[in-house]
Amino acid sequence: MRRLNKQTVVVACAAALIAVALSTAADTPEGRSRFYVTAAGSELVQQGLASPLPSGQEKAGFQAVPAPGVRFQANVAQATTSPWVDSNAWRFQRGMRKADYSKLAAGAAPLAAAEAFTYHADAILNPDPADVPELAKMLGFLKALDQPALPAMANIGIVDDGSPVMGEVLNMLTRRNLLYRVVAKPDPKLDLSVRLGDRDFPKESANNPSDFAAVVRGKLGDDKRFVRLYGSNTAIAYLTGDGKRARLSVLSYSRNRSQAGLRVRVLGRYSPAKFAAYGVAPDGGLADIENPENATEFSVPAFNTIAVIDLEAAK
Repeated sequence: MRRLNKQTVVVACAAALIAVALSTAADTPEGRSRFYVTAAGSELVQQGLASPLPSGQEKAGFQAVPAPGVRFQANVAQATTSPWVDSNAWRFQRGMRKADYSKLAAGAAPLAAAEAFTYHADAILNPDPADVPELAKMLGFLKALDQPALPAMANIGIVDDGSPVMGEVLNMLTRRNLLYRVVAKPDPKLDLSVRLGDRDFPKESANNPSDFAAVVRGKLGDDKRFVRLYGSNTAIAYLTGDGKRARLSVLSYSRNRSQAGLRVRVLGRYSPAKFAAYGVAPDGGLADIENPENATEFSVPAFNTIAVIDLEAAK
């Protein structure tokens, strides 16, 4: 019976992967997100900001994901609470390209749209009716920033065994802004390869994903990190680029989605080419731009939910 269950799981997983691959519609340019809404967001369809809810085989290609946000949990070491970020970024990093946000509490829909957009995933959004006007603004904002995706920038290779434990590890690495790429085998071109069971990463060490992420960070070294964020423990960064230009997206998962006092360090010498952030006036911009050694640092004005910084390699 156990063998039959394993075979069933393998077949089901293979079928799901095939369905996902087949459902990547050719009418959506590669690397661009497409948004679908339930009846609650029908006016967004009329405004040309989203498409009607898909059906049949097309809808079957979407995978259910939880609403993004933040929870505050008791800290056993201190008489305080600490934020726990609920992000689907690691699922997208693992290869998911079609997400079904079917259960979105009030206030979550704009962040869900920004999250899917950042990781170039198609998304079904079921917004709370009260969120529809704000979601319309967010979708309009994202539409103005849409462009073909640049390659993801990462210098950590994670050999994913598909286990739930590895999923927790990927989640924690994402939350710590350790930029990684899921690989089938160690890649010598990357600065660090992580495979459970290797001498530096015994399987039991992954039982505590937070400690495991700290070990990965130590092995890589902060000087080699592509992105470092200062002033927030609820912001997640995603960096893409091709050597000549780069795009840094920062998502804020804070309780009210606002983010202030953020300082960013990007590895490599760049010049900011364009800045756009939700909730920031068009004339708002980056401040205190510096190029210490082989890095670029700048301060981001207070924003809500998402900030996008386009960079050009310094000559």
